[in-house]
Amino acid sequence: MQFITKDLLKPGMILSRDIELYNNHNSSTLLLSKGQALNNGYINKMICLDVAGAYIESEDFGDVNVKSYNREKLEAKALSQIKEVFNQFKMSTKKINSKSIKQISETVDELVTQLLQQKELACNIIEFKNYDDYTYQHCLNVATLSISTGISLGLSENMLHDLGMAGLLHDIGKMLIPLEIINKPGKLTDKEFEIMKAHPQNAIDQLKNIVSYDVLRGIESHHEKLDGTGYPFGRTRENISFYGKILAICDVYDALTSDRSYRKTCFPNEVIEYLMGCADTQFDYEILCKFLKTIVAYPIGTFVKLSNGNMGVVIKNYSENIMRPVVRIINQDNVVGEDIDLLYDKSIMNVTIIGIRYEYGRMDYNKLSKPTP
Repeated sequence: MQFITKDLLKPGMILSRDIELYNNHNSSTLLLSKGQALNNGYINKMICLDVAGAYIESEDFGDVNVKSYNREKLEAKALSQIKEVFNQFKMSTKKINSKSIKQISETVDELVTQLLQQKELACNIIEFKNYDDYTYQHCLNVATLSISTGISLGLSENMLHDLGMAGLLHDIGKMLIPLEIINKPGKLTDKEFEIMKAHPQNAIDQLKNIVSYDVLRGIESHHEKLDGTGYPFGRTRENISFYGKILAICDVYDALTSDRSYRKTCFPNEVIEYLMGCADTQFDYEILCKFLKTIVAYPIGTFVKLSNGNMGVVIKNYSENIMRPVVRIINQDNVVGEDIDLLYDKSIMNVTIIGIRYEYGRMDYNKLSKPTP
């Protein structure tokens, strides 16, 4: 299978996986079924619903399979619960219902259990993007990424639970920030940014005596940076909570890989390069290294462009170095060529992936062909 972004889908392509969406109530809706042939109507619908893309059947990539961990029902449950808590907080007494927090806590336990049972921690960010409300999806994504990072760090189940709680609740303080500031398409003024910087403390004020001390400290410090340039307190290194350091990385990663009104989405590899550039200045180096083992820079099935001018499809990733996968080359005449191993083949150590945003207008995905025997 291959992953084709929505702007490059064409009629006649056959889906190799179901496409499911979650509506405003976070209940699952089957949009298109595996085996279905795309037409212009289906493609336009996917574009309108902002579906990232689709996995497409291909004879030349029939051996390429993307694992799915079937967490959809659990994720929908978590999204429904976090949305309920946020809406209660915003629309009623500005107080958080402790009963709802208990329900979220039980769901976090289920999420921790499922993630612990996975043999591979790697998270494909593409599979995170088919929900229709950014705020709640972002909280779930940060929780999932944080728990996975915690597992990579060898944390206990109790610590993973608190980390997941902090991830799900880290942005609840934004419910007290005016929407015109939250959704402003341009740069915030100094006054607006001061209001925005209050959201971690807003959360602390409402969650104290409801969640643990460690959860509170994680939420409070998820925008702090090691060099003291973060907020709300400008804390440095050892003065930033352990959970806060994890949340900071996961929060930035998910935010930058999401399409927002004020900024277009960045690809995972671009965000990874940014995070690595900020290692040990803004983000904890050791935690970042563990985080990078839980994500995929170039999801299997995606097209990439190489520094030597070749194009190809990622068919395997390595946790040892997520930036250098195995790539199946597609030659300029659209003939599918050999597999190259960017990590272990020393003869191509100077070849790198330079992006997954394509210059492939000349390529017809329906006309890829096998090499002549």
